[in-house]
Amino acid sequence: MTLFRIFLEKVSDVIRISDREILRHMSVRRLSQGDEVVICDKEGRSYIYRLKDRGQSSALLEKVEPANSPLPPINVIYAQALLKPKKLEAIISYSTQLGVESFVFFVSKRSSVRDLSIVEKRLDRLKKVATASAEVSMSKVPDIKTVPNLSILLEQFNTYEPLLLYENSQERLNLEWLRNNNAKDILCIVGPEGGFEDEEVEVVREKGGYILSLGDRILTSEVAGFVVLSLLQFGV
Repeated sequence: MTLFRIFLEKVSDVIRISDREILRHMSVRRLSQGDEVVICDKEGRSYIYRLKDRGQSSALLEKVEPANSPLPPINVIYAQALLKPKKLEAIISYSTQLGVESFVFFVSKRSSVRDLSIVEKRLDRLKKVATASAEVSMSKVPDIKTVPNLSILLEQFNTYEPLLLYENSQERLNLEWLRNNNAKDILCIVGPEGGFEDEEVEVVREKGGYILSLGDRILTSEVAGFVVLSLLQFGV
């Protein structure tokens, strides 16, 4: 039987849990003294703990050893050209579950929203959304950052391979592309609703980045990002 998994922001050698929801799940699973569970922290690390004592209002757990945590097939930083504020939470919520390492919001030439402070003003809320999604997927809580523009984005994350979505590209991101390209550390760059200017595409091309499309279907900016992440995480 699969071990019961718990997400906590911090772990230690001995943990006392009093969260009612976690205790309820322990009761449903009929966990008792000596049973083992897996605890995951906000860095994406997992550990096996043994239940030492359990009462009605708390449970005492003791660390046994690190658990085998499968590594993501590809490390992805999700760089999104700034969109309307109401779309940011959905992007962070669903993309965290798809294993994103960090989010970076920037202003592109066609961005209809150009004030990066909308991210800073909502940062506490966005971090809570990321943490809640990481708890669901038992994954690392991603960082959330902003940079002024595409050029600075490429400079700051120059150890990652840029992958820019461009609707006019003849090369498509699909399973065949994944089989033919051994990409491991990807800077996934998604544009605003109007797409990228040609000169922005050339900046990424000059850096040796991949310029790819998702085919003929028209997708909103945030949905296109989810498609890319799904292919990168589950298509390899």
